[in-house]
Amino acid sequence: SLWSFLLSSSSSSPSPSSSASGSSSRGSRNPFVAARTWLRENQSSLPRIQVRVEPNTTLKLRKRFRPLFKTEVTLGADFNTQLGVWQFKSSWEDKIIGGRLMLAGRELQLSKTWLLSVGAVEDLVTRLRLRAAIDLGTGKSYARLGFRTERLSPINVVEGFTLLRQLPLDGPEGHVKLEVKANFAFPEPEIEYSSSQRTIVGMGDVEVNIDELNLLLEY
Repeated sequence: SLWSFLLSSSSSSPSPSSSASGSSSRGSRNPFVAARTWLRENQSSLPRIQVRVEPNTTLKLRKRFRPLFKTEVTLGADFNTQLGVWQFKSSWEDKIIGGRLMLAGRELQLSKTWLLSVGAVEDLVTRLRLRAAIDLGTGKSYARLGFRTERLSPINVVEGFTLLRQLPLDGPEGHVKLEVKANFAFPEPEIEYSSSQRTIVGMGDVEVNIDELNLLLEY
């Protein structure tokens, strides 16, 4: 492991006795030597990494095209390999303001949400929602604007947070990607101070759960 390599390289390096004082003074100023010393002294308290790989696997097919000016339509289907079920998906997005378009009956609707900060309060935001529609049969249109103030919640690294990434399998401009969804949970540190002013950090394990492994074919 990385810790064992650093510790072994530190212990196996020769140190001549004639220049012991000079090398020790230089070693005290070397950040790498200080890091190896800290790792050797705190190896027992370093967290271990536990990885659990029990993912759900889905085959995702996506096709994108632009039927109107500055709009993008995405049609797709997801095949759940565990259940053997197909699920069809579609979206229509406006590229001008970043809203979402949808056709409900004869109405062409546009919806968009903004997050705005509120004054000097850092964790308080206002969610502003816009919804506009036009009746394609009669030509009548309307718009609605609403807002709601809410408080942002910080990420709890102890309970875990989710990370979603798409890794290209056939180059950056290719069409095949591996979609990975993982949950990371970090331990809560315990810091103690002894009479010799030495800090002891006791930590649990870092848990990594691979929740999804999806194959994405996008054209």
